[in-house]
Parts: sequence; structure tokens; C-alpha cells
Amino acid sequence: MTTTTRDTSSRLRILTRMGFWCSMVGGILLPWTIMLAVEVVVRDIPVARAWRSFTLHLFAPGYNFFLIGLLTAVPFLILAVLILLHLGTARTQDPLIPRRRALGLAGAGLGMLVLASWTHLEVLLHPDAQGALAYLYLPVILSAGIPVGYGLGRLLARLLLPGPLAE
Repeated sequence: MTTTTRDTSSRLRILTRMGFWCSMVGGILLPWTIMLAVEVVVRDIPVARAWRSFTLHLFAPGYNFFLIGLLTAVPFLILAVLILLHLGTARTQDPLIPRRRALGLAGAGLGMLVLASWTHLEVLLHPDAQGALAYLYLPVILSAGIPVGYGLGRLLARLLLPGPLAE
């Protein structure tokens, strides 16, 4: 079955919207989900008690889980805007361009997800006085990792999706 330009652009619009919202919602919920999971799985605290403790510490001085969530979400917001601007404007006449861009953006998102998850887990599993400093450096490191992950994703796309030699 041959795909038409209209089908491709419809799929591309859906992919762009899904990528945007997954980046936005996932970026804000990632640290909070990890915090709750560590409380329940590692420290054997019941879910209701862990949720109550989490909501009490959401804006509490010294904890401020809301600020940690916002600091982590900023690079994911940058990625969401990049998805809208880069993937949303891809030409649909050549289906190879949007696919390579999508794999590049997926590489950036996956790299950010792994790095943010690893940082949050390390801070929560091995607490010390300077561990919270990782939350201050995390947005900078994640933002710097966007082009690296994008480049690796595009390189993978070139290997998996070979195009014409003139490209």
C-alpha cells in the first residue's frame, strides 16, 4: 500500500503532538514518580503513607519537591518546543526527512530520560549533604545533552534508514 502525502502529514502531526505532550508531562512527572517509587519499593513505605509524605513535602522548605520537578522539567520543555519547531515543519514529500528527525529527537529524549532518572535515583538512594546540588546542575547537563542525543539519534537513523547517495 502506498502512503500519500496526506497520510504521512497526518501521521507526522500526530507524532509531533504526542512527542510534545510526552515531553511536557513526562518531564514534570519524572522526578515525582521516582521519588514515590523509591519510597515504596526501596524503603518499604505503604503507598498511602508515601503519598501523604510527598504531598506534605511538595512545597516544604528543605524539601521543595515542586521546585525539583520544575528544574527537571525545563530541559524537557526545551525539547518539546524543539519537537514542535523541528519535527512539525518537516517536509512531507520526502518521508526520509521526518523519520530521521523523529529518530534524532527520540535519541535526545531517551538520553535525557536516562540521565535524569539516573541522577534522581543516585541522589535518593545515596543521600548526603551535597547530593541536592545535583538538582541544580541537572537542567544544565540535560540541556547540553539535547544536541548530543539528537546527533546520536540522527547517526542511528542514517545507519538504519539509508537514503539516496546524493544526500
